[in-house]
Amino acid sequence: MPNTGSPSLRPIALATPRRAPSAILPGDIAALRARPEFTEAAHAFAAVIVGTYRGSPFLNRLVNDRGRFILSLLVLDMHFEALAGGPRGGLTSGRLKAQAAELGLCSPGRAGAMLATFRLLGLVTSVPDPDRRLNRLAATEKLLALHRERWRRTLEAMVGFMPEVRPGLERLDDPAFLGPFVAAFLLPFRQGWRMVDDVPELDMFVERDGGLVLALSLMETGRGAPPPPIAHLARNYRLSRSHIVGMLHEAEQAGLVSRPEPRGGGIALPALVEALEKLVAVAMLMQAQAVRRACADMEGRDRAP
Repeated sequence: MPNTGSPSLRPIALATPRRAPSAILPGDIAALRARPEFTEAAHAFAAVIVGTYRGSPFLNRLVNDRGRFILSLLVLDMHFEALAGGPRGGLTSGRLKAQAAELGLCSPGRAGAMLATFRLLGLVTSVPDPDRRLNRLAATEKLLALHRERWRRTLEAMVGFMPEVRPGLERLDDPAFLGPFVAAFLLPFRQGWRMVDDVPELDMFVERDGGLVLALSLMETGRGAPPPPIAHLARNYRLSRSHIVGMLHEAEQAGLVSRPEPRGGGIALPALVEALEKLVAVAMLMQAQAVRRACADMEGRDRAP
């Protein structure tokens, strides 16, 4: 059954609004976009994301909205914390619910429901603990492989253009690297930052189920590719046609797409292409930043007595 389009992890209101500075300096975004190789690299990066989601129904449902994406990273972060012997308790349902509420991702009940779904899909599993009152969990290889594959493909799209990410690409199979990498990637989100803080034009897509993948799938139409039919988009991204049409209509009203054919998925106008390129630049810089921080963490541990 296609998804109805209603966000399954609707953000909850926070008592004190969380605001954080951009995770990436605007000057860095502008400098990256000014490089002559950027446009082709950005379109390749977007194609990787779209292709990865289209090829994996699990990944499509797992990370096609902001709430699920960040929650899945929190699961991984707690998992690696336990492997490293961290003092905070590792992955438990209670901790995930508390952090979901603290970050304003969703209610504790919704976080618990997502975790239950993860267990049914074999993405997390119970692990023994000396304290039998605690139901400790761990990410399975299935969940780790989904994320590693996504990062591998995006880093591969970047490495010829940003060679500083090569150490990360070479170490993705090493838990000693992947744990700090996930923690570094999560840090801006823990501080209250959202990717659309830098690209507010895309808020209508990022905060809706499947919206970001839908927007990225239109990126090539800005360079003359034919618009994908609504039926094609619905089938590929497990979304209802009415949900897709609603997003496209809103984007058309905002001057981001044109729809010369009622059944077509729309053509990205320059404003949408520019916003998507800026979003990709932020994503690239965040991944490069996470690679640097994770490598520095490993080097610091190697130097420790």
